[in-house]
Amino acid sequence: MSKNPQIPFENVYKKLALPLTKFIIKHIGGNENFVDDVLSETFVAAWKGWNTFKHKSSYFTWLCRIALNKIADYYRDQVNGSSGIIVPLFGNLNIPDDKSLSPEEKISLQELRKSVNNCLSLLPYDKRKLLWFRYWQDLSYREIAKLLGISERAVEGRLYRAKESFGKIYNEQLSGEKQ
Repeated sequence: MSKNPQIPFENVYKKLALPLTKFIIKHIGGNENFVDDVLSETFVAAWKGWNTFKHKSSYFTWLCRIALNKIADYYRDQVNGSSGIIVPLFGNLNIPDDKSLSPEEKISLQELRKSVNNCLSLLPYDKRKLLWFRYWQDLSYREIAKLLGISERAVEGRLYRAKESFGKIYNEQLSGEKQ
């Protein structure tokens, strides 16, 4: 983690592990296993991404940002894996804030909405419009074809390409966040 290869990683870890642990506890509470997991994942990600650190902030600040991303990943996994709601990339992202959702589920849903909207904004207008018609307006291929003056088969093909483009952008964004 240090540019100086003589300084062992163990020294850096010893110096920053306690303050980072306190930071993580402050954000998630005292679940010891979860804190240990986030701490470990944070240091592993920092080690792997050392070359991406631009020295615009302190190393500790950078580690805190990585830790926050790891915490968000955990909550996102909890919502997608073990909760009562399943959130597809498209579909019912317009779920109103339901009182039956846990705080973690609400946070994950907000993050997912933001992420999907950011990715959609990177798509060309035509592709974005098709996805909006299909998944937010819940229009059939026939209805979209009439609106756009094209065949249903053309709608099907264009939607396929729009979803492929969205998926590529979404996966690129996800892989960028994990560092």
